[in-house]
Amino acid sequence: MTTSGATRTSSFVWRGCCRALAAIRQGGVGVAALLYPAECVHCGAPVAWDRVVCAPCAERLPRVASPACVQCGEPLASESLDLCLRCGTRVRSFERALALGPYEEGWRDLLHAFKFGREKAVGRWLARELCARFAAAGEDPVVCITHVPMTRSEERARGFNPSRFLARVAARQLQLPERRLLAKVRTTPPQRALSARERETNLSGAFRAIRSGKGAVLLVDDLLTTGATADECARTLKGAGFDRVTVLTVARA
Repeated sequence: MTTSGATRTSSFVWRGCCRALAAIRQGGVGVAALLYPAECVHCGAPVAWDRVVCAPCAERLPRVASPACVQCGEPLASESLDLCLRCGTRVRSFERALALGPYEEGWRDLLHAFKFGREKAVGRWLARELCARFAAAGEDPVVCITHVPMTRSEERARGFNPSRFLARVAARQLQLPERRLLAKVRTTPPQRALSARERETNLSGAFRAIRSGKGAVLLVDDLLTTGATADECARTLKGAGFDRVTVLTVARA
């Protein structure tokens, strides 16, 4: 799947962002669907006007393997295990991390289209999938949804914060308040460019709480790798009074 030029998803962005189509959406999608027929971003098959992935392609998206670590979701070699080596040998600040699937072809393509191609329609579809994943997990109720923040310079360079976008859409669908609870106080090298050991210390002290509170929080991010970002955010949230943090991400690397 490509994300530049006249891509399949570019028409979704136009339809999703153009306020001029509000009246068409309220009165029926017939005209809009005729002028801008929707296609699956993977195979090009026709889809409903507000969808980006057809049902067969959605079914083929890889899911998190089983058995998996009950805390971070990393695949395990044996069903006799319940924790991965990383979670079993250190104290995590978050209680559980949930993901839609592994960071492989499929989820990776969708994330790239959303994050780097700024395909917001893909982001809305991913957020709906995140809501379904959270509901299916049977987690305890949360008091609010928040997101992993970026510094101002990082957000300017990207153009938007993908995690915040996902959190806002998910909050509306789950009918939960979306709160900005954290701020990132210093720019850090991208986690993907670092070794596993460097990732563990790269984000130390990078976040501060801007609100205090109590209860459980759902922390939304786009990608979980070692869990260092989620750990640092959860540690900061708990320092502000919150007592439980569940992490929800699109993919797990």
